[in-house]
Amino acid sequence: MKNIQNKFSIKRFLRDTTAATAVAFALIVPVVVGSGGMAIDLAMAQMVKKRLSHAIDAAALAAAASATSDEDVVTKVNQFFYQNYPTSKIGATYDLSVTIDGEDIAVSVKADYDTSFSKLLGIDELTVDAKTRVTREILGLEVALVVDVTGSMAWNNNIGTLKTAATNFLDILCKDETCSSLVKIGIVPFSAAVNVGPYGLGKNPNGTTYDNAFVNNPYGTSFNQSQNSKWWGCVLARDTPEDTENYDTGWKWDMYRNPYNSNKNSGCNKSYILPLTSTYGTIKSKIDSLYASGNTLSNLGMVWGYRVLSPEAPFREGSAWTDKTVKKVALLMTDGDNNIGGGNSSYSGYGPWNDLRLTDHDLDMKLAQTCENMKNDGITVYTITFTSGINASTKAYFKNCATAESKYYDAPEQEDLVNAFIAISRELSNIHLKE
Repeated sequence: MKNIQNKFSIKRFLRDTTAATAVAFALIVPVVVGSGGMAIDLAMAQMVKKRLSHAIDAAALAAAASATSDEDVVTKVNQFFYQNYPTSKIGATYDLSVTIDGEDIAVSVKADYDTSFSKLLGIDELTVDAKTRVTREILGLEVALVVDVTGSMAWNNNIGTLKTAATNFLDILCKDETCSSLVKIGIVPFSAAVNVGPYGLGKNPNGTTYDNAFVNNPYGTSFNQSQNSKWWGCVLARDTPEDTENYDTGWKWDMYRNPYNSNKNSGCNKSYILPLTSTYGTIKSKIDSLYASGNTLSNLGMVWGYRVLSPEAPFREGSAWTDKTVKKVALLMTDGDNNIGGGNSSYSGYGPWNDLRLTDHDLDMKLAQTCENMKNDGITVYTITFTSGINASTKAYFKNCATAESKYYDAPEQEDLVNAFIAISRELSNIHLKE
């Protein structure tokens, strides 16, 4: 009897246990399936993330290599992203964002992946994101060397040191006496005025047509530096604030004509501007011809460096301001403090001193404003003060003029000047340049 009871108890237990197990199994199956399936969903989400990353990398790189403006960057990122990640791809994309910081382009995007198995656990979708940052490719370089050729540069043959420094600069950027077509260098010598050469009358040095004349010529004279009665190429400054600005359509400059001397060009340095060019021999010849004479008006030199880099007249060799594939650079070097002169017979790029009564401080302020205008237009500015005779105020103006403190150099000795030009040219030569 006891055995019979045990038999029935075992059957009852098995029956009850099977029912409980079935219930438990029914409860745990979704969890087991969902957990196992979640690994599959996560793998799929990771695949979406990888595809997103590839797509924004390709889009950012393509935009960096081909876009010529910030607006163009945004357009091209969108264009290339959706070519590489069409809507038919798994994962609905959104929040495609493009941020431009100088030459850096940052791109980010998100996507929602609709889960398959994880829905059993109440997870309907997984959100993934991808980010990338690339540096915009610089294809070209335009440099204006704004150099002091005042009378003090003749002392101890400092003008010879400047020629050596500028030649080293040229040779680092133009290997084997050959400049890439993507490297352009212009030279702006300055002293008491800036000499625009025959270009002011619309002519090249060889007499062929350059462009429209941008210098008034009421005297009907010609550019001729071998005759005192002719015009040697120096011009007077525009009125404030135009003497710190780029060009505005219709501007013309007046000829430098010294009323206190039988030679109307007295005080005009014969070294004249070289517009941007990629011809090594032309640049080297201009460097070799630099001549020292006159007072220091570095603000006038700098504003003409601004105009040489500009794509607008009077010099049109510069690339468009919006072309982000070209880096524009001005290097300003002086060996002295600004000096407007003084006395009833003093004459400069601002005309007779007794008509305007400008001070040296006025010139410093004009230089500061010119530098700000150039930097606002995207020009990178390097500055050098040469020799130890320059006062602390001038050094401060030159340091503030530079784009960053690291781009200001104090060169008390000749060797320091040569090394400063080498350091700057090497920094510029690290910019990616390609044919």
